[in-house]
Amino acid sequence: MRKETDGSEFRKDIVSGDWILVAAKRARRPHRKIKKVRLDPSKKNCPFDDPQFNGAPGPLLWLPHPAAKKHKPEYKNLSKDWWIQIVPNKFPALEPHVTCPAEEPDGPYAKTKGVGFHEIIITRDHKRRISEMSPEEAESLIYAYQDRYRTLAREACIHYILIFHNQGPAAGASIFHPHSQLIAMPIIPPDVSRSLEGSRLYYERNKKCVHCAMIEWEIKKGERVVYENKKFVVLEPYASRVSYETRVFPKKHAGNFDELDSEDRMSLAETMIVSLKKIKKALDDPDYNFFIHTAPVKDGAGHYHWHIEILPKTSTWAGLELGTGIEIVAVSPEDAASELKKY
Repeated sequence: MRKETDGSEFRKDIVSGDWILVAAKRARRPHRKIKKVRLDPSKKNCPFDDPQFNGAPGPLLWLPHPAAKKHKPEYKNLSKDWWIQIVPNKFPALEPHVTCPAEEPDGPYAKTKGVGFHEIIITRDHKRRISEMSPEEAESLIYAYQDRYRTLAREACIHYILIFHNQGPAAGASIFHPHSQLIAMPIIPPDVSRSLEGSRLYYERNKKCVHCAMIEWEIKKGERVVYENKKFVVLEPYASRVSYETRVFPKKHAGNFDELDSEDRMSLAETMIVSLKKIKKALDDPDYNFFIHTAPVKDGAGHYHWHIEILPKTSTWAGLELGTGIEIVAVSPEDAASELKKY
């Protein structure tokens, strides 16, 4: 077994260039854990248990359970047959639009209208999370992600589409019923822009995808790899931003998430189930976020390598993090991987 890292160490992210601080002794501080707050698990008043009964419009997309072996059900069977449905968010961060907004000055600043799409992706089971799904059920969810991604990518104003999942109140979830979200926006968000720029610069210097180089090195070394199958690898990043940050990479280079075929989706479904189960068992069912980082929908970025980032809520930012932007990681990626491999 690998000996726990004791000293502090700054590490530089190969893509963004950001520094993080691995400080293992911080893990032994008193009161370091986030207090668990749980949402009401009852079905009573749950807006997602029967979305249309609770005022949601007809779905933008719905799919039956994969056991039904149907992919284009008749709308009349929605109420009894749906397994996944996607509806507009009742409280959207972005508003529908008719024309594409232009950036405009505001004194020394700049602004543009907050237009775009904000959708909710709901699975029917009130309690069962992705980690508890069958591979076929999780593959159906990934198919739904892809379908809406491809549809919204054709919108003239949309430059970036983020698909994400908040699990638990510490991760931002306000409703117990499992659901994911999709936001399509007219800008490329700053975190993605930094990742794209770092990827581009590495490619120009080395004529190679930075994430491909990372994956090759991590598989060779092995100590930060948590799981792999034929098509995907799961690892703890060398410069993790939080303890137990976990990333899922396709082994084959691809810039866009929507390039997955049916075999890829099934392999990714298996990978996500395994990864989320490991995190749940190792960390006693923590709240977490995951999101899909992919290339922009229109600008093209052949050097980029799409992936999924899973961030358990293991700590809270304080003065050092807020004042410097340097994240402190109390459990080293190597120790986190060693722990996750047990499950």
